[in-house]
Amino acid sequence: MRSPARLAVPSAYAAFRAVRGADIVLDVRPGPLPAIGSPPLFESGGTWTAHARRGGIVYAFRSKGPASAPDRLLEVDHARTRATLRVPPFRAGSPRPLAYPLDDLLFQHHLARAGELAVHACGIETSGRAVLFCGTSGAGKTTTARLWSRHARGSRVLSDDRIVLARRGRGHEAHGTPWHGEGRFASAASAPLRALFFIRHGRTGRATRLSTADAAARLFARTFPPPWDPVAVARTLAACARVAERTPAWELRFRPDASAIRLVRETLERG
Repeated sequence: MRSPARLAVPSAYAAFRAVRGADIVLDVRPGPLPAIGSPPLFESGGTWTAHARRGGIVYAFRSKGPASAPDRLLEVDHARTRATLRVPPFRAGSPRPLAYPLDDLLFQHHLARAGELAVHACGIETSGRAVLFCGTSGAGKTTTARLWSRHARGSRVLSDDRIVLARRGRGHEAHGTPWHGEGRFASAASAPLRALFFIRHGRTGRATRLSTADAAARLFARTFPPPWDPVAVARTLAACARVAERTPAWELRFRPDASAIRLVRETLERG
């Protein structure tokens, strides 16, 4: 990251800092915000919108709500490897320049363009391999992270909300991220991907094997490609297909107790 201004990286991100080999070069420029000059390509319904601009995309962030004026603009090139963050002059009470969801979006959409995945999932490293528990909000990702943290000795939680999947040879590697869930589990560790579980709460525990097509569709529904970018969407679809072809997947109904861990281990042993 390059910046003419001095920015402190949040302490929660310290383990994720890289000295060299950055995926994205980000310049931060304090000063008056320029006019956006185009209608939204996409409205999140929350605090950000995306706009077309010659040579790339502009994200407008509104920390005080969707009806307020933008207080940060992020200009990103089409390759999603260089970006300029425009912020008002720093003063007391200013929004943090790198505050969520700017950093999360920047990497989600960069990964989509690169044909890799940011997945809404809890990731557990166990016996040297990563198992992903994929789910939307409320499916039980943080509950799963807490169960394995408490009851599975020798296991490590990579994240309770966001996992990055990157190709490694013929397989994939799961990486923890700083974008944690309610449990605040965030590890910079990584491990080869072993299995996918698509989770939901249940009165009894049950694991049902999924077809490759079903697993790919469910995985795509838990990724974050920019919906206005057909190239990024196509590459994300292709990446989901590759993961599903090479990784066994199950639907997992589970009870929120140690029986869920036993069920997962028994399922993996049976293959």
